[in-house]
Amino acid sequence: MYQPKIAEEHIRQLHQWAKRLEVPMTRLLNMLLAHALVRLEQGAEQVSEPPAKTSRRRKTRPEENR
Repeated sequence: MYQPKIAEEHIRQLHQWAKRLEVPMTRLLNMLLAHALVRLEQGAEQVSEPPAKTSRRRKTRPEENR
């Protein structure tokens, strides 16, 4: 069976959400995919368009915050 690789940039955030929600990552991913697939079926999302807003954490803190 085909098993696509999850993009590395998503793994940390998924792991943190799974811990917060106290569910295994596989269950979280299945819930997210089920929700997204329903929305796609309803025509609510355009697959070719990137997400409206992405948040990325800074790797280092600015000097004034140290």
